[in-house]
Amino acid sequence: MRRETYTPQPVEGDYILRCTGISWSILRSTGHESAMSISTQDKDRKAALARIRSLTETDHADGWEAAGDGLFRQITRFRHHA
Repeated sequence: MRRETYTPQPVEGDYILRCTGISWSILRSTGHESAMSISTQDKDRKAALARIRSLTETDHADGWEAAGDGLFRQITRFRHHA
């Protein structure tokens, strides 16, 4: 069983999944504690997870989900780690 991985800041180019109350948003980390919005239309978490998995696989990036104030939990791993 794999342990969960957390970070205070996703790497530049990684994707972030965040609940905005009534929908799920996907953002892309631009580094320096900022991100740009990619998608805000998913009404359920499963659809948003499928979308972020596709994006991370295509771009060889990792995917993270907001897990509290200033903390992110890894949900997909496609970046080649050294």
